[in-house]
Amino acid sequence: MKRYLLITILLVAILTLGAAPNQVTIKLTTSVPEILIHGFLKGDDGAAEIVASDTFDDAFNPLGVQFTYAVKTNTSIPMTVSATVSPFAQQDSTNPSYVNIDRIRVEGGTTYIRELEKPFDPASQYELVEFTPNQGGMAVYAYTLTVIAAQEEVANAPAGEYKSTVSIGITTGN
Repeated sequence: MKRYLLITILLVAILTLGAAPNQVTIKLTTSVPEILIHGFLKGDDGAAEIVASDTFDDAFNPLGVQFTYAVKTNTSIPMTVSATVSPFAQQDSTNPSYVNIDRIRVEGGTTYIRELEKPFDPASQYELVEFTPNQGGMAVYAYTLTVIAAQEEVANAPAGEYKSTVSIGITTGN
């Protein structure tokens, strides 16, 4: 009887091995984080990078100074790009002179978007671009900004170095 009991136990153990499934599965879940990078586009098209700040010379050029602002994102939420603008201030002077910015022109590709005109209040924000990314996955949206100094004020300004700051921020609407 012990022998039959031992054989039965061995048969049950062997048969349960054969009853195991041939295939097992595991389910993996993850998420892709939202990415939002914005700044100024520098470099050639193939190796361009987005930087947080940049400096441009010859800003009193009658045609203005032109630069590219870019947003790199994988989201599709509405975004508003705004700027604060300070006038050109004479540097290294105890009684500095100022030259106002006459216009800021915003273009996207070949599309004219907006042109803002003076007077610019340094305490105010000015909306440059409002858009909703429409591509799936990572995409870069680039806009050409042209800042033009008030040429009549440039002609009457005392000699010296002048600096202006255009600070650009982005807000998202959920």
